[in-house]
Amino acid sequence: MSWIAFGRINTKNYGLIVAPYEIPMPPAKTDYVEVPGRDGSLDMTEALGTVRYGDRVINITMYAVGSYRSRLFEFVNLLHGQRMYIVFDKDIGYTYNGRIDVNGITKQDGYCEISVTVTAEPYKLEENDTTVTVSGSGRAYLVNGKMPVVPTVKTTEETSLTFASNGQNITVTLSAGEHIIPQLYLASNDSKRVTVASFGTTTFSFKKGWL
Repeated sequence: MSWIAFGRINTKNYGLIVAPYEIPMPPAKTDYVEVPGRDGSLDMTEALGTVRYGDRVINITMYAVGSYRSRLFEFVNLLHGQRMYIVFDKDIGYTYNGRIDVNGITKQDGYCEISVTVTAEPYKLEENDTTVTVSGSGRAYLVNGKMPVVPTVKTTEETSLTFASNGQNITVTLSAGEHIIPQLYLASNDSKRVTVASFGTTTFSFKKGWL
């Protein structure tokens, strides 16, 4: 039986039957400008350097059967209006982050229909973080997914990092601890080679997101 986990709340634990559903692609935020005297329109979609995406709206229908009143009461009160990480059994390995709305409850003799809408962020996230670890001095090769991201850098000793950013070579020196370096930004489907100079252990970690 199909199931959906809203945070720690799994539909199968409430005896809910999930109807077939679709996880749609998020719409691209297009921007077309009509210019007098010009054939066609001017496409400004990537004026800021990349394509942006709108929310991913997922409509779900579930059914509760038998003696469902107490189960339904608890389920609805735990979910309605909440923002949660959501896992679909048909897309294992990824999580969706969205706001949950219970749109309607239709009660019938012996069963009940629940209509739910999830307004999720455009990118689904890999369940596990991507980590690259360098012991001592060496090189780290960071390969990103579709979602732009800035990796977190953890060091056990003072560490020097050298990498290219916007056509320039950048060197930063970090003390032991956890750091966010804006220049280490990874664009969509981007990659970076980072030279590490350290006597300790340096770990780069980030979450890959996909459409």
